[in-house]
Amino acid sequence: MTMVKSAVLLAGVALLVGCGGPPSYREWTASKEVPSVAFDECTEEVDVTMRLRGYPNRPLPETPQFQYRKEIFGQCMRRKGYTTE
Repeated sequence: MTMVKSAVLLAGVALLVGCGGPPSYREWTASKEVPSVAFDECTEEVDVTMRLRGYPNRPLPETPQFQYRKEIFGQCMRRKGYTTE
């Protein structure tokens, strides 16, 4: 039992040592696919929101849900740094 505890403690210490220091990520630049990626991500987020609220994923344009979907999609795209053209 003591051997298991010390192995877990050693693994925890090794994990914490690996997490120290400055972040090792590099700077990323947007590629030309980014707008379509943001569009796809927002479409998925809006689909989930519509489903959770009990609305159809693709409401007809004459329904109030269509305007709601359009607004939350616009909010998502603005959060990702895009503006309307």
